[in-house]
Amino acid sequence: MLSRGEATRAKTVVVLAALALAACAGPGRRATDGPRFYANPGRPAPAPQIVGWTDHLAKMALKLFPQKDTLPPDHWLTPAQAEAQFESARAARLALTWFGHSTFLIRIGGHAVLTDPVLGNRVGPGHLHLHRLPPLRPDPGLIRRLDAIVISHADYDHLDIASLKRLAGRFPHARVFVPEGTAFLVRRAGFARVEEMRWYETARLDGLSITAVPAIHGVRRPPFAIDSMHWAGFVIGDRQNRVYFAGDTAKDQAIFSDMRRRLGPVDVALVPTGAWSPHRFQRPYHVDPAEAAELAKMLGARLAVGMHWGTFALSEDPPAEQKRRFLAAATTQTRTTVFRIGETRVLAR
Repeated sequence: MLSRGEATRAKTVVVLAALALAACAGPGRRATDGPRFYANPGRPAPAPQIVGWTDHLAKMALKLFPQKDTLPPDHWLTPAQAEAQFESARAARLALTWFGHSTFLIRIGGHAVLTDPVLGNRVGPGHLHLHRLPPLRPDPGLIRRLDAIVISHADYDHLDIASLKRLAGRFPHARVFVPEGTAFLVRRAGFARVEEMRWYETARLDGLSITAVPAIHGVRRPPFAIDSMHWAGFVIGDRQNRVYFAGDTAKDQAIFSDMRRRLGPVDVALVPTGAWSPHRFQRPYHVDPAEAAELAKMLGARLAVGMHWGTFALSEDPPAEQKRRFLAAATTQTRTTVFRIGETRVLAR
């Protein structure tokens, strides 16, 4: 039974969750003065689920989803292990470091690209914030060079202003690539070279290409109106290797088959394997682990790396199950793997 203080906090959180949802679902204020809200092409908008979303937000804020005791054994490296692996990959042609959730440092062709940087111990506003479950590894201070940042969308667990401010202080000249309608948030953090990209637009960076690609998702970032900023994935490549970063997405056979047709195959796919349960509720926005592996296969990836799991308690699916299901979804064409928090792997010397 909840104490009086806990009951009061629970009521407060439920009210805040309802207000946050109302701000998103109602007319709200747009993120920018852009001409329209965004939608997923060829897919009907999901029916409003005010009660479901309020309940979901309240459970997140009250920490009623699985917590630390459900994290897989040996889920993170020690600081010394993480640093040693990170340092050993400085000269690699292709290496990946997982900081947790959707944050990877991709070292490719002599460049360093950071995805959806969330490098603090919490995300989200006020009482609706979430604490990081595992420790942050490796120390972000080990990053000496940062050429670019890609941000898939403006949800709080993907666009974290506090993390961006710290990065802007160290790497003010890094280029930041974001979906339409999102640049103003990143400029607030202190970056000057912020570029909004439409799907299938490509930016060049000294032999590196960064292409924004479709994702099936949406944006909820109170106090801004729902879907007033767009969402995207990215394909990052040089002459030898290509990495797909999904951000958050649901599955759409036609859209991802068309992506493969337009851009050709990728070598490695970073795909989301968490926050999919209950699937009837999450399916318009998130793939489940088997669908995540299928996305990688559709794009021709030989290796699928699971992300968006085991860091923040965002839904009912326990981290151990997220990991197990994704590893079980491997095929002869596409191998599936997950990293430990702080792990660096060299994929090409």
